[in-house]
Amino acid sequence: VPGVILGTCNRSEFYTIEPPNEPGSNQPWKVGEERVKQFLVDRFNIALLDLDRYLYVHREQECIEHLFRVASSLDSMIMGEEQIIGQVRDAFDFAGQAGTVPGPLSHLFQRALRVGRKVRRETGIGRDAPSVSQACVELARKALGDLKGRRSIVVGAGDAGELAARALRRAGVKEISVANRTQARAQELAGELSGQAIALEELPNALLDTDIVIGCTGAPEYILAASAVRDAMADRPHRPLFLLDIAVPRDFDPAAGSIDGVHLHDLDDLESVAQTNRHQREQEARWAERLVTDETQRFLEWSRNLEVVPTVVALRNKADRIREKELGKTLKRLNGKLSAEEVASLDAMTQAIVNKLLHAPTVYLKGQPNSGNLKVAREFFKISEEDILQASED
Repeated sequence: VPGVILGTCNRSEFYTIEPPNEPGSNQPWKVGEERVKQFLVDRFNIALLDLDRYLYVHREQECIEHLFRVASSLDSMIMGEEQIIGQVRDAFDFAGQAGTVPGPLSHLFQRALRVGRKVRRETGIGRDAPSVSQACVELARKALGDLKGRRSIVVGAGDAGELAARALRRAGVKEISVANRTQARAQELAGELSGQAIALEELPNALLDTDIVIGCTGAPEYILAASAVRDAMADRPHRPLFLLDIAVPRDFDPAAGSIDGVHLHDLDDLESVAQTNRHQREQEARWAERLVTDETQRFLEWSRNLEVVPTVVALRNKADRIREKELGKTLKRLNGKLSAEEVASLDAMTQAIVNKLLHAPTVYLKGQPNSGNLKVAREFFKISEEDILQASED
C-alpha cells in the first residue's frame, strides 16, 4: 500500500491514498483506513476494538489541512517547536527510499514542507518557542532545582531520546547514560554525548546513582516497574528522583509516582506547559492558521486539476488521432499534388480547427472539475478507460 508513516514522541500517523478500481473489476481495492487498521492489528497484536478507541481518521481536505498544520507545528504539543518539520521530512525521505510515495502523495508532502517553512518564515510562531525536550528540562528544574552536576539516564535512543539527551547536556547535566534496546545505537548516542551506554537490564541498579530518568521508547510494556523504583529509593531516601515518561505507551509504571521522593511526570504534564505556550502565541497562531487554510485551498485546486488532466489529454489525443487519420486520407486522394509547404499549411489548419473546437470543453472541465462532469465528458466523447490510462502515462 502506498503511504508515509510519521512518528513523533506523541503521534503515529499513516498517510495513504486509495488507488482506482482494479482494471476490469467493479470492486475497489481494500485500502486506506481498513488496510492501515489491519496492519496495526497484525503488527502489534492488538484487538481492533482497542485500536478504534484511539484512532482518528482524516480524509481528503481534512487530511491535507491536518498534515499542513502538523508541518507548521500548529498541532504540536509545544506550538512553534522546530523539530517537527525535520521529522516530517525524515518520514517522507524514508518512504521515498522504500518506494511507497506515488506522485500525488509525494507532491502533498513536498507542499507540506514548503508550508511549514513558510509559516515559520512569515509568522513569529517559532520565535523563542521551547521544544518538547526543553520543556522536559524545565520540569526537571522545577523538581530538582539547578541541574548542573546532575546525573541522568535516557531510556530510548530514537529522535525523542536524542533530543532530550542533548537538552539535558545543554542544561548542565554532568553525566548522561543511554539505555536502548539496540546496544549499538545506545553506544553511538552515548559516545556523541561523552556518556556511557548501559543495558536495559541494568536500569534498576543504575537508579541508585542517577537524578533524572527520561523514558521515550516504543516498548509495548513498562520498562521500569514501580517495585524497582521503590527498592532504589530505599537505598537513597534523601535524594529525590525525577522520572519523565514521554513514551506512548508509557515506559514507567504510574504507581512509581506515589513513592516518597519520586517526581513522576508524563505527557499530560507537558501538555500543561504546552497550554501556556499556546496562550502566549495565539495571535501568531491565528495568522499561521490562515496561511495553512490558504495553502490547503491551493493544493485542492492543484489536485482537482490533476484529476481533470487525464480526461483532457485523452480527449485531445483522440481528436488528434482522428485529425491525422482524416488528413492522411485527404493527402492520399490528392496523390502528391500539394507541395511540402501546402501540406504543412493544411496540417496547421486542421490542428487549429481541433484546438478551437476543444477549447470550450477544456476550459469548462478545468473550471468545473467534479467527477460528474468528467464522467459525462468521457461518455459524450466515448473516451475509454484505456484512453485515460494512456493519457495518465503521457
